[in-house]
Amino acid sequence: MSSTQQITNVRQPIDLNSLAEWLSQQPSIMSFVSGVTIQDAAGRNNHHDVSRLRKELTLHQFGFGQSNPTYLLTLVGDIQFVLRKKPDKVAHQSAHALDREYRVLTAIFAYNQNDAVMMSNKSIPAPRPIVYCSNTKIIGSEFYIMEYIQGRIFTDPTMPDLTPIERLLAYRDAVRILANIHSMPFAEYGLETFGQKGRYVQRQIKSLSKIAKIQAKDIGPMDYRNDDDDDDDDDDNNIGQNDESGMEQVVSTLCNASDYCPDRSSLIHGDFKIDNLIYHPLEPRVIGVLDWELSTIGDSHCDVANLCMMYFMPGVEKDLGVAGLGNVGNIQGMGIPSRMELLNLYAGYNGRFSLEEIMIWKGFYLAFLFYKNCVIVHGIKQRAKLGVASSIVAKKVASLLPTMVLMTKQLLEQEGPPSRIHHARL
Repeated sequence: MSSTQQITNVRQPIDLNSLAEWLSQQPSIMSFVSGVTIQDAAGRNNHHDVSRLRKELTLHQFGFGQSNPTYLLTLVGDIQFVLRKKPDKVAHQSAHALDREYRVLTAIFAYNQNDAVMMSNKSIPAPRPIVYCSNTKIIGSEFYIMEYIQGRIFTDPTMPDLTPIERLLAYRDAVRILANIHSMPFAEYGLETFGQKGRYVQRQIKSLSKIAKIQAKDIGPMDYRNDDDDDDDDDDNNIGQNDESGMEQVVSTLCNASDYCPDRSSLIHGDFKIDNLIYHPLEPRVIGVLDWELSTIGDSHCDVANLCMMYFMPGVEKDLGVAGLGNVGNIQGMGIPSRMELLNLYAGYNGRFSLEEIMIWKGFYLAFLFYKNCVIVHGIKQRAKLGVASSIVAKKVASLLPTMVLMTKQLLEQEGPPSRIHHARL
């Protein structure tokens, strides 16, 4: 299913009077708006007509964004922006890094202005950041405003509205853009301190394990069983009741392999997937990459694995809030590249990676990303219980947790990392 960034009624209200007053004081915003400037007796622009600005200001909320509420802001003359804010209630401060998101968008915007980047087709399409507000008194939390990009968001990775050739081109462009992100010389654009270089997976596993334990205090440990499963004496239903259904062994295996994984440092998006991309309204090309909240300096393999998760997730007909290709037959006949073909595409776009390295480590990174997303979904489940989840589909997403826990374990069993000895011989 494609969407023109479907909007809903506002679920988390904002003080529009306060927002209008603040907007009127922002030159970066008001430069886009005409007809609200009041002149003094000498004919000089004196101040903005806040009452008119407020009268014509409208707000709708996007259906996406499990972590940070996101709104479509319409001003005088149908000028539109996107407002993205932290939730009023925050379970974990580190999970709502809007300042980092704004910082990376600023760096990307500067990078894209480089003529050499544009000529070499290496640009990274992303919304232009406009202004950041750290004053929590304006609307109750920090927020920023960015460009609104009109286009199509495919919440169903089968892209049912497209022809097979259009799907193929759309996927190729997504992989090309991902390689462009990893090729950006981030230190040259103010991101040299954006993240620690090296040992990314090791540090992530340590951090994620701590977060999972904190979340478990509210909703229990990550489990492969549904919450409504009966507690009986069946062996299958009692597996791992005291060890997070085997997740401790998963963490141990991932930690051991992270000592010698490739560890390719670059700018990474952190949640690169089809439904975080905006496609041109008519053409099968990416015109915007959204949701940079998890971006950092990390291991490029992780972004590739994150994109590949869709091959294992249930299809849209399961109505779980997140759609994959796991039970879709003959995707190649539909024009969608297989997982192996997608990895080949990426190796072709990113010369820093050998195809051999990608293939040997594909299972390890995919299992790690499934574990990471288990913790994220576990957090969404926690926020839904606490009443601070922002997405309209948060509870549906949370219902994916049992499937993802089981998939993480199976991936390590079926496509586990190479042994240290085997890796040393490569």
